[in-house]
Amino acid sequence: MATIRPRNDPVRLLFRRLLMLGILILILFAIDGVWTIYLKDKESLVQRREAEVDLKDLAQRKDRLTADIRSLDTDRGKEEALRGQYEIGKQGEGLIIIVDEKPATTTPPVEKKWYEKVFPWW
Repeated sequence: MATIRPRNDPVRLLFRRLLMLGILILILFAIDGVWTIYLKDKESLVQRREAEVDLKDLAQRKDRLTADIRSLDTDRGKEEALRGQYEIGKQGEGLIIIVDEKPATTTPPVEKKWYEKVFPWW
């Protein structure tokens, strides 16, 4: 009988191949996980930039509202707010109404031809 050398043992070769297949599957799972993390990182970077822009907008709005509140603390600011919102005036002020002129027509009226007058459906 021929003796099987331990290196070429069929059972041992089968286990080696199964082990290599298992390692390959683990590598594929690891690559998939790394790719998923990469995509999430890109998405979070985009969302961070959007949040920073929103933060700047909110800071500007806060500054503007703070300035409006400070102006409303003064008599002049209250008067401006009332005049702007309700269109009221002081005692003795008159009302001025500005009327725009009617625009002149630039095209002369089109005269109908004799056959259009006789046959309007023409």
